Amino acid sequence: MSGTVYNQRYDDEWVDVTNERLIACCDCGLVHSYEHILLTDGVILRKAVRNNRLTAAHRRTTEVKASIKKLKGK
Repeated sequence: MSGTVYNQRYDDEWVDVTNERLIACCDCGLVHSYEHILLTDGVILRKAVRNNRLTAAHRRTTEVKASIKKLKGK
């Protein structure tokens, strides 16, 4: 899974829902795959599915390990 690029997102940040596909949590490294659908009445629905394989790979990175330690108070 090396080489996968995630767009860094922060709390309270607006995101173009038509462009994002993989989003990783900035604190814990949890990765979700997102899908969107536009209904005929103009409503946009978003579905998020946890991606366990990419989460495990992403959490092995140094930055995410440090962030998780900080969250746990270590």
